[in-house]
Amino acid sequence: MPAVEVKLADATARRLPPVSVRSGRPADGYAPTARRSSEILVPLTQTEFDQLMALRKRQTSARYGTIGFLVAGVAMSRFTLLLSLGVLISFVSILMWAAATLGVMRLLPAVEVDRGRGTVALGRVHRRFVQAVTDAVD
Repeated sequence: MPAVEVKLADATARRLPPVSVRSGRPADGYAPTARRSSEILVPLTQTEFDQLMALRKRQTSARYGTIGFLVAGVAMSRFTLLLSLGVLISFVSILMWAAATLGVMRLLPAVEVDRGRGTVALGRVHRRFVQAVTDAVD
């Protein structure tokens, strides 16, 4: 998929063209590209935004499930079967977290911030988004 470079100020102030970075359809709003660093906002359709939120919820649930079942398994370790079951469920939770993380990576563009130049490189974006950015600059 194509890539495009935009100004950092535009990416943080929701001034990117209202074209979905994923599908190229008219965007309904903006979503943060990373959970911890929510300063870069990219346009998405409502359906894509809902998918993103569901995937992030699965990530969080899997993270807590991994920790919870591992702790429960260790707490009940005098019963060998419960320890094994806790470890097995924790492993499945890790796999679910990895699948959700890959889904988020597939849904959002690759982001590289160059603060020195004040730009953001967005990779894996739809060609219509690239065209909209190019048209907005001209």
